[in-house]
Amino acid sequence: MNKPFAILEQWVKEGRIHLSNDRLQEPVEDEARDFPEEPMPKGLSDAELFEFAMREVKSLGWSAVPLHNRPPVEIQPQDEEQDALRALEEFVRRGNVDIEQTAEYIEGSIQPHGRLYLDDLRSGRFSVQAHLDLHGLNLQDARFVLEEFLLESVRAGFSCVRVIHGRGRHSYKHHPVLKKNVQRWLCARRMSRHVIAYTSARRCDGGGGAVYVLLRK
Repeated sequence: MNKPFAILEQWVKEGRIHLSNDRLQEPVEDEARDFPEEPMPKGLSDAELFEFAMREVKSLGWSAVPLHNRPPVEIQPQDEEQDALRALEEFVRRGNVDIEQTAEYIEGSIQPHGRLYLDDLRSGRFSVQAHLDLHGLNLQDARFVLEEFLLESVRAGFSCVRVIHGRGRHSYKHHPVLKKNVQRWLCARRMSRHVIAYTSARRCDGGGGAVYVLLRK
């Protein structure tokens, strides 16, 4: 086994190494310091005893500085309707609003692959080959006329037509009755076999008051 310090003992015997006679001084424990105890006065209240105990305590000087210099935060009530109107007003000021970004916009994919044509249909990339105006008709007549119009358009080989249903501004409580029913009729079994998809028309073609209808050939 290697003992690198075994040779030290031999060197001491030969006088080659001299050990110091000075002994390490043992650490001296700190002597307990006696602090004079001042007798506590008797007959004092708690508040007076506290003042007596704290009589020599000095302030560091920073405790008098307030922790916060900011004024208190005031919570203002929020009006979501007014905020929405302001946002809409600001948006309109910057430019024209696309019809699909308004509440009037509608669209539907009747056939499974119809969603593939929605972007082109709403953008007006399909040429409108015929149109039908349903203004002034009651629901029964409007449905009959719409069915006949779509059948004749399919027979003629048209792929895209426009149906004007109006915005319902002259109906009871301004509800777009024809508009809602046109959507329902286009999805009904009788018409859905001829319809691929539909979207609200561009503003130049009636906007939210009309729909483009993509037909099956």
